[in-house]
Amino acid sequence: MGANMNKKIITLILLITMMPGIVLAQSAVSESTIVDELGSKAAKIAMEELKFEKGDRNILALTDAGYAEVNGLTTQEALSGIAKETGMNEGDGNFFRVLRANNKPLWFFFFNKATGYAIYIEVEDKSLKRSSDEFEAMSNDQIFCKISRANADLRYLLNHTDEGNATFNGKAFNGNEFALVGIANIWAQPQSTFDFLQAACFHDHLCPGVTGGYMIAKYVEKVLPITNGSESYKVIAIPQWCKDDLLQLRWDATPGKSGMFVMALTDAEEKALNLKYKTDVSGIYVRWNETAKKGDALVLGFNWTTMYNLTGTDNWKGPSWATMLVMDIRMMDYWNRPEVAISTLKEFTVDQDMLAMMQNAGMHPLKVAGVL
Repeated sequence: MGANMNKKIITLILLITMMPGIVLAQSAVSESTIVDELGSKAAKIAMEELKFEKGDRNILALTDAGYAEVNGLTTQEALSGIAKETGMNEGDGNFFRVLRANNKPLWFFFFNKATGYAIYIEVEDKSLKRSSDEFEAMSNDQIFCKISRANADLRYLLNHTDEGNATFNGKAFNGNEFALVGIANIWAQPQSTFDFLQAACFHDHLCPGVTGGYMIAKYVEKVLPITNGSESYKVIAIPQWCKDDLLQLRWDATPGKSGMFVMALTDAEEKALNLKYKTDVSGIYVRWNETAKKGDALVLGFNWTTMYNLTGTDNWKGPSWATMLVMDIRMMDYWNRPEVAISTLKEFTVDQDMLAMMQNAGMHPLKVAGVL
């Protein structure tokens, strides 16, 4: 009798010990299912509102799912829900994640380039605190705090400025208008490329600075092409601007791997350099050979005045929200003609000591290069 009681006690202890794990596992599955279903519900709303079927290649999906966290939950499962409903995937070039801080709201954006209409859907955080059954019973208005449909085609908005003003000034996409309209309209262009869109999403929006970075990359790759596995590009980003996010992604030139060093110029230095070279200095670019411990460097200028003139935005008379968007679209004509705005201010060779001097705190890289 005593032996049987001991066995029962041991069995009970084992069950109690195992239960937290079981509860946690069930909880994790439940949370994962809810987030997956969240993406699925957003996709279904978009498919109904924008009138498209699964597999429609006219549709672009953007989201910060996987970056945003809601109530401590990661949100990458929502990507599966969207893919399941729409058939979209990253490989088809119509499904991108837009970088946002993890404490920012979780949202979904769908754009139909055939009609120009888009829908923005933002998640109500409290909806993810429910059980699976409770979540299933909730209405879309309870799950999403904002569902907003508006035309996002730039040409249409320029011809219907009242609607454009309402979209941008009224924050139809909850403050994300510039970012989402810009990326959507570039994606809709026939000459659009995956690598550029990927960089724009990494930057979290599209602006002429990112496009300028694309042109700089193409210019450097033409003048100083990588010829073997020992070579890589290093960037002395002085001054820093949006171009540097594109270059990080394109060249894997990240600060953490000593591929990029970011420094600012004073207003007085920028004016002096512009006066001297009649262009805006845009940094030092080094093709570095790790085996030989030497490299070739370019100090480049980017003439923004020329770019404003070429894109017809120097004396812009249209709505203020459209200036940079129009410039972005028109700059696409110069992606493969970067020399219209970019020039080499100085070309020189670099050894390990000189590279270290340009990278180290306390040294001014443009002075080391003999430019300033």
